Amino acid sequence: MNICSSRRARFLFLTSVTVLASILLPNATASAQSSTLEALAKMREAWVQDLRTKQLEPILKLYAPDAAFLQPNGERITGPAALRTLFQTIMSTFNSDLALHSQNLETSGDLAYDSGDFQENLTIIATGAKITSKGSYVTIFKRQPSGSWQIVQQVWTGTPPPGT
Repeated sequence: MNICSSRRARFLFLTSVTVLASILLPNATASAQSSTLEALAKMREAWVQDLRTKQLEPILKLYAPDAAFLQPNGERITGPAALRTLFQTIMSTFNSDLALHSQNLETSGDLAYDSGDFQENLTIIATGAKITSKGSYVTIFKRQPSGSWQIVQQVWTGTPPPGT
């Protein structure tokens, strides 16, 4: 085999490897991203279900230790103790029939966001009065060193129901 044939063979080999990598690696990346999006969508649904069924500990585990919850009135609630108090108050005051309608769920590296609209039918436990609330939400997730995702920021917009 002469030098020209050897170079040609290496060139063809490297070209083949490059083409195969460009075909196979995007599929692996797309599959991993699809898996991540499915996991985040399941987290969103678990959050809603935990709120509806008043599961305080499971809902709190979805938040990072330094997470912030921004209420429609602009109040920023930060940290585990404050989030615990917020959710204890919500769960002891209301029965919720929250529905989230995600419009965008995307990831980039170790960050992800879920943005959409919500409608919530609340029943005040003490009186049985019904309240309807609607608006928009954004939830920002961060991949933790363990590989799991947690909520780091959550923002709710809209008109807060009377009495909240």
